Amino acid sequence: MKRMAISILCAILVIIFASCSSETPEIQSLDGQLTDVYIATALSEFRGQWESEILPFDDVWTLNIDEGEEVVLLSSAQIGIEFFSVDWEIEDSQLILSMNDEANRAVITMTILENGEVMSGSYTQYGETSGISFLRLSYTPEIGELLLPFEPWEHVPFEERIQALNDFSLFEDDGIVISFTYDLNRRDLYMDLIEEFDLDTVTAGYSDVELMIVLLDWVKDHFRHNGASGMPVERDAMSIIGYMRENPSGINCRGLAILLAEVLRLYGVEAKHITVYPYEDNHPVHVVTHAYSRELNQWIMLDPTFRIYVTDENGHFMNLYTLRRDFAGGAPLFANENATHNDRSFTMEEYKLFMADYLFRFSTGTHFTFGSEESGEGTTQIMLVPVGFSGTGAEVTTTSQEAFFATP
Repeated sequence: MKRMAISILCAILVIIFASCSSETPEIQSLDGQLTDVYIATALSEFRGQWESEILPFDDVWTLNIDEGEEVVLLSSAQIGIEFFSVDWEIEDSQLILSMNDEANRAVITMTILENGEVMSGSYTQYGETSGISFLRLSYTPEIGELLLPFEPWEHVPFEERIQALNDFSLFEDDGIVISFTYDLNRRDLYMDLIEEFDLDTVTAGYSDVELMIVLLDWVKDHFRHNGASGMPVERDAMSIIGYMRENPSGINCRGLAILLAEVLRLYGVEAKHITVYPYEDNHPVHVVTHAYSRELNQWIMLDPTFRIYVTDENGHFMNLYTLRRDFAGGAPLFANENATHNDRSFTMEEYKLFMADYLFRFSTGTHFTFGSEESGEGTTQIMLVPVGFSGTGAEVTTTSQEAFFATP
């Protein structure tokens, strides 16, 4: 659980607290008023405990800053993580806290207001900016046991990720037989969803590949991604949608992938969510949807986080196995023109930079029905790894890509 918390936190955090120039300027606060800012020149002037007042996601963050210990610690209520140490420096009246790689970088630019009790600014990630503010709870920080040895992961360059895919490129039959089941066309379980979103009209008249694209667009047209979000206890489509209504900033990649897979199964397409991993354990993961086309006799990868599917230079759809292979081989790859992260366009080059971290190994369940991840009934977690790799911690591990990506 701690490793997962670290992974989620690492996937969202690079924080910059910015103040101002040598003259005392004014800034526009979140309520639109012009307010003098406080000139901070040392960590001691940020000392204390701060709690988030406004965040662009469903969470409460606490900052504990202590110049004596020379530490800045972040705690997250939703993730259940406390006293997570982050790197910091003071430069030109700015307290700069930093973490994360280029693909996932988040930036919070904060200024201490003149009364010293409020830090106000903006949060930017994936090209989107939202307002943010912290209130000072105390001038005395709470310094608990640091979250060690769970240190933030170090960024692995793109070239090293590709080299790892080439170094571990072999998958082979290991004799395993995996039985996957897909509960399809269960309209009785989804009538509220069908009626509310008029899904019968949305999906009418399409082939299975067209249906995949239509429902990928439907998910992204209605629901946003927020990597810092949690998940509802119940993991069925309506519970996920209900959670997003209560948390309009969005839901994480797992929630979107489960939602898309369930709606595809509702309309007769064998589909499931698959978790994709790097080779190391102390690192975030990503979740996508895999859907089987009877029309093309192949799996197709759909990523609702970025409204994206990938094709090769001949227009053939990629699945996770072929995407891994072509990433490693440097083959030309193409994204659909309307790929977006929330409201921002997202290019294939950006996706390559992002996905290079997550194509080393894959994990999924065996039984897919209404809310199947939540119940776990009748399902087994299977992880596909390349030959020569060990230490996955999965219930069942295989090196057989044919078994893992078996035809339904």
